Amino acid sequence: MKKILSVVSIAFVVLLSSCNSGREYETVVSTYPDGSNQLVYIMKGKDSKAVKIGEKMYYSNGQLQYEKHFSGKDETPDGVWNYYYPTGELFVSGDYNSDHLKGNDWTLLNRDGKPYLDGECDSMRIAEWSEIGTPASVIFYQANSQYLYQFYSNCALRSTGKTTDGKREGRWLFYHPNGMLQTEATFTNGRENGKYTVYRDNGIPYYQGIYENGRRCGEWEFYDEEGNIAHRQKFN
Repeated sequence: MKKILSVVSIAFVVLLSSCNSGREYETVVSTYPDGSNQLVYIMKGKDSKAVKIGEKMYYSNGQLQYEKHFSGKDETPDGVWNYYYPTGELFVSGDYNSDHLKGNDWTLLNRDGKPYLDGECDSMRIAEWSEIGTPASVIFYQANSQYLYQFYSNCALRSTGKTTDGKREGRWLFYHPNGMLQTEATFTNGRENGKYTVYRDNGIPYYQGIYENGRRCGEWEFYDEEGNIAHRQKFN
């Protein structure tokens, strides 16, 4: 009878150890001054054998900023990765797996939940990340053209435009961190060509004029803080 109890006890300990080794739990890595979570790791396993299988970052307002998933001890990206706006809407989503180590099925949405790029594209990738781990540069590929979207760390759009064979082409827009338009320009073969307007962060024009093949030409107008013309300057 004692032998049977001993075998059962051993089996129970093995089972308990097995359960603990597969247990998932969260570890708070950093917090904001008010004590709310900033960075949280999702761990699996027990003690020194535990591995990180996920990561969550929160905005200071408590909204989830991003959630990532990993596979194995080397933290290989795995599964769906999501990034969110500070107000909670989905910003970027992609799927990592053994066939797509750089992610697949990427989706880039504006705050209204609509795709940034209208029409079909061949592929999309995140080319650059911000210092806090959010997408900073997103590229859509379409034939020999690329559509670039750059973002601030708060997911606000910083700039957008098209490149052809690696050179800026067509209309480009640059924004202030508060979302107001900063610069509106047109490019041809990588050089400014056409009307060029710069705005203050309250929307009032700062100056504007014409570029020809990368050089200022004609009469440029400069405005005061109320939007009135302060002076004009001619360029050859």
